[in-house]
Amino acid sequence: MKKILSLVLALAVLLGLFSGITAVAENDTIKIGTIYAMSGGKAAIGENILRGIDFAVEEINAKGGINGKMLEVVRGDHAGDPATGRSEAERLITQEHVDVIMGCHMSVVTEVVAMVCTQYKVPFITAISTLDKLSDEAHKDMDYFFRLCPLNSVYVEDMLMFLKDSAEQTGEEIKKVAIFTDRAAIGQELIRCVELFKDKYGVDLVAIVDYTSDAPDLSAQVLALKQADPDAILCDSYIGDATLFVQTLKAQNYTPKMIVAKANGFTDPAFLTNLGASANGVCSVVEFNPDLTNGKEINEEFKAKYGVDMNGHSAESYTVVWIFKTAIEAAGTTDGEAVRDAIAALDIQGEFPGGRKIVLPYDHIKFENYDLAGEPHYRDNIYASVAIAQVQDGVWKTVWPFSFTDTKIQYPAPLQ
Repeated sequence: MKKILSLVLALAVLLGLFSGITAVAENDTIKIGTIYAMSGGKAAIGENILRGIDFAVEEINAKGGINGKMLEVVRGDHAGDPATGRSEAERLITQEHVDVIMGCHMSVVTEVVAMVCTQYKVPFITAISTLDKLSDEAHKDMDYFFRLCPLNSVYVEDMLMFLKDSAEQTGEEIKKVAIFTDRAAIGQELIRCVELFKDKYGVDLVAIVDYTSDAPDLSAQVLALKQADPDAILCDSYIGDATLFVQTLKAQNYTPKMIVAKANGFTDPAFLTNLGASANGVCSVVEFNPDLTNGKEINEEFKAKYGVDMNGHSAESYTVVWIFKTAIEAAGTTDGEAVRDAIAALDIQGEFPGGRKIVLPYDHIKFENYDLAGEPHYRDNIYASVAIAQVQDGVWKTVWPFSFTDTKIQYPAPLQ
């Protein structure tokens, strides 16, 4: 009996030692949870975003990680569904024990994940979700949620500002605009923001043409646009619909004078792969472009690894990883409340401490509460801004603001 008891005690001690070793190993890792579409129709967007995350994590780990601890990415797949996003957030927090979360590239998913993160006090940054209301008064108490990217309002106002400024090069003023967009939340935001700013920029909204996501045919929509005869079409679509839209324009032999997209599917790497020369002339908001001064060196390293340039999605997700690094180092801990407070206090100018330059078309990152068009907003990056690029010779080239580039606008849009 004594021998049996001795064996039991020895085994218990041994198990305790292994448990301690496991705990130490886990404590030597800082876990970043990611929630993007890895399956379904939006998986191509998710794959591109994850490249930016992985690239930043590899850079940081190669230089010793964060306070000597390695970063580990734990992936969640929302598959384009808010309910799945909620369950994935809960899984990452309660089962995977992630320290921070980033996501989700669809604002409706981002909203529910932000609620979960606030409930569990896990810091959450969206690199990409632009829906204005995510940071409005109704979401004031989601105080573990921060947004890096510009709001839809900023995107759309810059699109209209570009149309106004384009006359300096084209010699023709843009007076009539039409909207072509998804019936989902992204489309409703485009419509709302154009309505908000159109009078300020002196444009007449002559048509709103929408469709259901993953439309099998857009012939009726393109015909409606052709009949409205706008000077410019403002668009927001995911990759499949963006590709089909341009293909349908070609099929109907319709070449609008100007097409300006609010990124999303139009700046997905697959857009140019799918369309080739047919995409020439399309303009889009860009959060990053390889010919911008910021980030050229980093983009070259990224392209050498993945075979594609960074775009806005991968550049912004890359940037969020560096923000987490900076905040965790400042906090000196992965405690959720301390990291949240450190993010709120960040004031990054030019480059990250001990790290890389800000790769986006601005050089200052700071999260603040502020008023936008008379409405309060909370925890947005107040310096976020965008540029406009145009597909020329099969490549996105920055054409606005004019001070960013020597490339001139091609007008009318030379769709082939």
